[in-house]
Amino acid sequence: MLYDEGRGLLWEQHDMGCLSFLLAVLTGTAETAYFGYLHDVLKPRVHRFATADAISGTAGQ
Repeated sequence: MLYDEGRGLLWEQHDMGCLSFLLAVLTGTAETAYFGYLHDVLKPRVHRFATADAISGTAGQ
């Protein structure tokens, strides 16, 4: 798996497939110079589920 850092000529190589790399990035287990911060940023403190009606404000109409 190779990916470009997006702003220049730098590439980073990983010995895994694309899906495995994506899963590692999303779970915070990827050892990468560019995505290491995502685990802390995307980690919600509180999560609640809501219906589409409640989110769009059309509940009870």
